[in-house]
Amino acid sequence: MKKKLSVQTLAIGLGCSLVLLSACSANREVRPRSVTEPAPIIRSGKQADDPDLYFGDLGVEQQFKEHRKRSLAIAESDRKTLVDPNGFPLIRQHPKPPTPPGPGNHVEQLIKIAQSYIGTPYAYGSDRTEPSTFDCSDFTRWVFLTSLGMDLPWDSRSQAAYVNAFSKKTYTSLKEAKRGDLMFFSSYRGNKAADYKNLKPADRIITHVGIYMGNGKIIHSPSKNSGGVHIGPLTWRQLNNRFTLGGSILD
Repeated sequence: MKKKLSVQTLAIGLGCSLVLLSACSANREVRPRSVTEPAPIIRSGKQADDPDLYFGDLGVEQQFKEHRKRSLAIAESDRKTLVDPNGFPLIRQHPKPPTPPGPGNHVEQLIKIAQSYIGTPYAYGSDRTEPSTFDCSDFTRWVFLTSLGMDLPWDSRSQAAYVNAFSKKTYTSLKEAKRGDLMFFSSYRGNKAADYKNLKPADRIITHVGIYMGNGKIIHSPSKNSGGVHIGPLTWRQLNNRFTLGGSILD
């Protein structure tokens, strides 16, 4: 009887331990990107040393939906209204500086403000109402907002939709990039050009955005490990192979 009781007790104890271990594992796996997060891409048996590059700002917009000032009712009442991938109306913006600059100076005003934020730390899903931290699309939106009074959509996919809707010219070749353009990229998949060949459109979802500086350089906020806002070459982390779309909204 004692033997039987001890076996039962041991079985119950093991069952409880397994339940506790499962609960702990589940808690460790909870991350803020769970809304639309794709499965991690594994290279050489381990995840890259800069995990932010996998996800960019994918899913950020959903975190702010309840706080958005733009009303979905506009899109619902007018079927012709253009909407971004998150269902918000695409409202065309125009530069609104206090003193209208001379011809061509909108770009330099934009670049000047962008450079003033160099070194600002990266934070995924950063607060869109203040500039103490940025993710990639928060940075570009904040730069356009504070330099030219243009309130762009809140994530990279929606900003790409804005460029597609209102830019006089868009392009997919880096040779056509001009200073001040918004440039959009798909997720990081590895350090070799071969990692980006023969990808299907579904594998090239836009997750990153930056501002072109000219001379093959971009200013952007891609990750914590990169130091937040900085200027870097388009060869950094295969940005040249990840490039998906570019265009100006200052024409």
